[in-house]
Amino acid sequence: MAIVFTKSANGEATCTCNSIRIHSAYNPSQEALRFVQSIKCDFEPGYIMMTGPGLSYTAVYLRKIFPCTKIVALHYATEFSVTEKLWDKCFYYTGEGIPLSEQIFNYMGEEGVTSCLFLAWKPSDDALPEESRHCWQQIRTAVIKSRNVLATRSFFARRWVKNAIRFSLFVNETRYFQKGTAPVVICASGRSLESSIPFIKEHRDRFFLIAVSSALLPLVQRGIIPDLCITTDGGYWAKRHISFALKQHPEIPLAMPSESAIFLSLLGNTAIVPLNYGDGISESFTSEFGLPVTRAYRNGTVSGTAAQLALSLTDGRVYFCGLDLAPSKGSSHTRPNQLELDDSLSDNRLCPADNRLAPRSFASPSLNIYRNWFASSTFGNRLFRLSDHFGFQNSLGEVQDVNWDFFLEQEPESGKIMPMSFPSTKKTDYEMRRSKIQEIIEGKINSPDWIREAVPADFIVYQRSIGMPGEADALKKLQADIQSFQKDIQRAFS
Repeated sequence: MAIVFTKSANGEATCTCNSIRIHSAYNPSQEALRFVQSIKCDFEPGYIMMTGPGLSYTAVYLRKIFPCTKIVALHYATEFSVTEKLWDKCFYYTGEGIPLSEQIFNYMGEEGVTSCLFLAWKPSDDALPEESRHCWQQIRTAVIKSRNVLATRSFFARRWVKNAIRFSLFVNETRYFQKGTAPVVICASGRSLESSIPFIKEHRDRFFLIAVSSALLPLVQRGIIPDLCITTDGGYWAKRHISFALKQHPEIPLAMPSESAIFLSLLGNTAIVPLNYGDGISESFTSEFGLPVTRAYRNGTVSGTAAQLALSLTDGRVYFCGLDLAPSKGSSHTRPNQLELDDSLSDNRLCPADNRLAPRSFASPSLNIYRNWFASSTFGNRLFRLSDHFGFQNSLGEVQDVNWDFFLEQEPESGKIMPMSFPSTKKTDYEMRRSKIQEIIEGKINSPDWIREAVPADFIVYQRSIGMPGEADALKKLQADIQSFQKDIQRAFS
């Protein structure tokens, strides 16, 4: 890449890259103004991202025309970092490190990406075609991820609220965390967990043990009782993972946000550690009832929430067993796995187990998203992936792969220091809770925050259409959907 900076005819800086002009040789500012004036946008963007803006002459004019919009640059070369102050945020093509798609999504979020206007400075695309292709591919990945997250939120919104109502009505004993210094071992259910189980049993007194929902059954079936189980999924299948094990071992506390799914029989008989994401309709109930909640971070996978939770609960190291995040031949989980046990009941001569298990050997978009999140996140060099010399198919960024020899060298042989304690609190009576929930629903159902969470896709469409010809239709659709949402919730509550 050969970038040459020179002066234009009017004295402003200009440049060429690979012998192609990035800016006018006569008046770069006027060229940028004409470009910005030619932009046609039929919605009010929350963000504008411009790829390859070079010396950023467009930034000033974009800010004048879109004063309430965050203006973002995606530079193809770090040589243009001298103009960084003109933008609200700058990204750079490097071809390595954290994927650009993850950087963009982490900065804007799914709603921001959906409300973003993407622009390209054509001369930069001509001069640096490979960089341009890569960056636009990363933008596409971020857009697809945002669309999928919004679709998930739209699909599960009603279920999450119903779960939160059930949680608020029937939860009995609640507990909370206190920070400590002990090492924490988290168990996910990937195939590599099998290699660590003998070591977990032998050195059980050296660490605080957390099991994600799908890993609980494999542990208790081998006589390993975790100090805590965590579940975050709002659907039916997550509660199938924990139902059998928690019925057999009700002494295991369960960390969960109120929007998660759980059988009522467990909700009333298990000590619950309420997790709080700080957003969403479900938080309205836990905050109004004054539950002793523990701060957690929303994530597409329970393993992500568990990792950040553990790091916030101890000053020591956190080790992850079973965090494979990769397809595998045969079973993709350490056995027994409740969902696989359920599925195996349908195996027969015409539909053998191989037909059911074969798709798990192929790449999974969900696993790619989860793996990219771990690979692109920073954990203060305190999070490790632990196994007995298991050959992982991937790396997870700064998450270092270590074996049990490393663990035994790093962690002292002293008795287990509990990094958390669980003082109990009792919930108030059922009728009072029911009355309070009804009051919350009636008072907040039409608030902007509830509308945004209840029908996120419609809310974004309406926000984009404000001041545009389609505003009235978008508002009508939004109002109809929130009324349907209210009736559904009231029906479930009754």
